[in-house]
Amino acid sequence: MKLLRWIVLPPVVILVMAIAIANRKPVTFSLDPFDPTSPAIGLEMPLFLIILASVLIGILFGGLGAWAQARRKTAKSKGSATMGETLPALRD
Repeated sequence: MKLLRWIVLPPVVILVMAIAIANRKPVTFSLDPFDPTSPAIGLEMPLFLIILASVLIGILFGGLGAWAQARRKTAKSKGSATMGETLPALRD
């Protein structure tokens, strides 16, 4: 797994760096769906910041989702192990 990470990670980092260098011009990030020409809520920022921020937010939400699922799975397995141990004692 570590070897795969060393094979895949450097080209991805180089690609992200190339995207960041190519997209340095500022764009308007608009949060106003009704007026795209002069939005009430809008930010001028380089496009690569928007792309990198959205990737980072996606990684964080994905990590939180995986953590919550693993926690639920662990709690479920502990609950079934506890019930499995106490039920035979009740039958005797």
